[in-house]
Amino acid sequence: MSVDPECKPELSVVLPAFNEAEGITVFLAQLTEVLKRCCPDFEIWVIDDGSRDATWRSLCTALSEHHRVHGLRFTRNFGKEAAILAGLRHARGRAVIVMDADGQHPTDLLPKMLNLWRSGQAQIVAARKIRRPSDSLSARLKARLFNGLMRTLTGLDLDGASDFRLLDRNVVNTLLAFPEKVRFFRGMTVWTGFTTVPIGFDVAPRIAGNSQWSTAQLTKLAITAITSYSAKPLGMIFRLGLLGMAAAGLLLLQALYSWATHIAVSGWTSLTVVVLFFGSAILLGIGVLGAYLAQIFDEIKGRPEFLVAEVLGDGQEDRRC
Repeated sequence: MSVDPECKPELSVVLPAFNEAEGITVFLAQLTEVLKRCCPDFEIWVIDDGSRDATWRSLCTALSEHHRVHGLRFTRNFGKEAAILAGLRHARGRAVIVMDADGQHPTDLLPKMLNLWRSGQAQIVAARKIRRPSDSLSARLKARLFNGLMRTLTGLDLDGASDFRLLDRNVVNTLLAFPEKVRFFRGMTVWTGFTTVPIGFDVAPRIAGNSQWSTAQLTKLAITAITSYSAKPLGMIFRLGLLGMAAAGLLLLQALYSWATHIAVSGWTSLTVVVLFFGSAILLGIGVLGAYLAQIFDEIKGRPEFLVAEVLGDGQEDRRC
């Protein structure tokens, strides 16, 4: 997409959206009202991640009311990470804010985030979840398990972290320069090491509808994040192999002692448990190796991260990315 370098707004807001037809219009009205007060020079990019409802039609209607809103629609559902990447590639602002389109990221936090950036205190303003009163118990447990796995296996402390964050243009350009296809936005921004200021917020209820995150999607995200940022699972397999060798050595010593003392060899139950344990461990190890190989496979194929079906509001013709 050709961009006029002399016409860059101060702020771009990127909104990944999937099946948000019921609430997208209301949220855009709230967002633009706040931005007009704290940052008159802005643009909004809504990335429709292959929604199966009327999200795109609702967005087309909203464009007639909000001339600073732009829309991009994928050919199918490519995932939130791809939607964020597409938004960053199209955003022209000197600062970019990524937030959800369901209303759970409070718009009244934007002025404070902008002030921290404008004052030069932060190149990244990372909004962290303080309380999640609208989340179910299962959602909180899954989030805690996800964050625990990330902390243990990657060293990244993502407790309370969210994709709701402001990025300076230098940060955006750095992220866009990364060559990998498989991405984890939340972890990548932490990895860059740019000056970051955290800011807390309480998760608000959704404007409409239900969360689109399933257990399977969260599991896939966890596997992607872990294999992208750490080789610790491979080291765990190695240590498990050493443990197996030690156990085998102990069993060998027991067998030799029983043979030397003419004691009948017993313990079929314990032997069965050992065989089942290490058989399962081998399968687990193969699965971990398979996850890393799948990551490599996705990278070397070199396919685009997403395909664009339609772009609205930027004066460009429909195109593929």
